[in-house]
Amino acid sequence: MYRILWCVLAICFLLSNQALAEKVIAEVGPYKLYDTELQGLMENDPQIKQILQAKPELKTQVLKSLIERWVNVSLFALAGKDAKLSDDAEVKKKLVDSEKMILAEEYLQRKVSQINFTEAELKDYYEKNKANYREPEGVKVRHILIYVPKDADKKTQEKALNRAKQIRAQLLKGAKFEELAKIHSDDTASREKGGDLGVLRAGETVPEFEKSVFKLKPGEISEPIHSPYGYHIVRVEKKIPPKELTFDEVKARVKEDLMKEKERETFQRLLQELTQKYEPKIYLEKENRGASK
Repeated sequence: MYRILWCVLAICFLLSNQALAEKVIAEVGPYKLYDTELQGLMENDPQIKQILQAKPELKTQVLKSLIERWVNVSLFALAGKDAKLSDDAEVKKKLVDSEKMILAEEYLQRKVSQINFTEAELKDYYEKNKANYREPEGVKVRHILIYVPKDADKKTQEKALNRAKQIRAQLLKGAKFEELAKIHSDDTASREKGGDLGVLRAGETVPEFEKSVFKLKPGEISEPIHSPYGYHIVRVEKKIPPKELTFDEVKARVKEDLMKEKERETFQRLLQELTQKYEPKIYLEKENRGASK
């Protein structure tokens, strides 16, 4: 709570130095909240954006809450000034630390914002990393789940397994899978669809279930498969081979991945340049050597 308040205080100090021509929304002593700052808070806060996307009618209420928070923080800041807290050694250190963090974040953000790449670079990155842009093997399946609680005793587990075996026996004798799923399956999401789970891709489900399912041939009825949810009877409808996605299908993902790579490269390059320029010194190792003697 204290750290959050301190960050908000630091933001208030920074936001107070705006051009006088801007529209002032609120004022507390020397601090002024400008319309552009308020709009920036609305647009850049992920939580606020999420709230307003879901319920745009709350915009006025959110604005009032932001203004009220800004006023409250400004009041505490003025009280801190009147109490001469800015002369306190510990407070001075915190102000320096806050300034350092803000400057570092802003510097890095501005450098990252300068990153750009061409369509040709995007396509080249895609070609070099095609293995990352494949749809893995898949299977279209139906299942019947006999649910078993995680803390079930041995007797309950055996009862569920025997029930699963009985259902499988009916299927092998010709009973319709869809009908038995609607009657017996404890999976409410797929039960009314005749146990249809759609297409499962490799890596999308629990390992013990996936391992057994992907071994099945189309039309084959599985033995009861145990998973954290209980016992499954599975029928594979069809196998779907892995597919290499085209550049156009994954362009957004490629752009995101290339951006992340360039951000990492920029970060490392800047660190190297700044280390050479400012020559940081770390004394911990010397102290440790001295203490070990």
